[in-house]
Amino acid sequence: MAKTKYFIVLNEEEKALLQKIITESEDERLVMRARILLATDEINQTGKCSVEKLADRLGTTHTTVQTVRAAYGKGGVEYAIYKKQRVVSMTTRKINEDVIRKIWALSEEKPPIGYKKWTLKLLCKECVDRGIVKHIVPTSMSKVLKLKENGIEQAADSAED
Repeated sequence: MAKTKYFIVLNEEEKALLQKIITESEDERLVMRARILLATDEINQTGKCSVEKLADRLGTTHTTVQTVRAAYGKGGVEYAIYKKQRVVSMTTRKINEDVIRKIWALSEEKPPIGYKKWTLKLLCKECVDRGIVKHIVPTSMSKVLKLKENGIEQAADSAED
């Protein structure tokens, strides 16, 4: 049997936070992570339980239990519960308002000789060839084109997701 690498002992404040998440949160992943931490703390107080048994008891996988325990061991309750948010500033975005306008204008032009219409791959290649962007994939191109009628702000936000 594997040795327990991350021993979880919660203080009263952490337990209260986890109970609040369980009762108030609508995010199922947050609730599951909180339940895992509380159950692990309870087990550590009363005895031992394998990761597999705990996962079965909570209705999740052993990988999820191990991941949450490891996250707690590395950074505590907050780190284990809340997913790390990706921060992207407007200055680092590859697809900004100017690029979106250029892509839209390109999509309205006549396609190159030998093509009846623009394809996503063809638009991507042409954008790179014209120096509009250094690199763009068809899924991002699709998002930019689909959101054309919704305005540039929403298109820029969605294309970066």
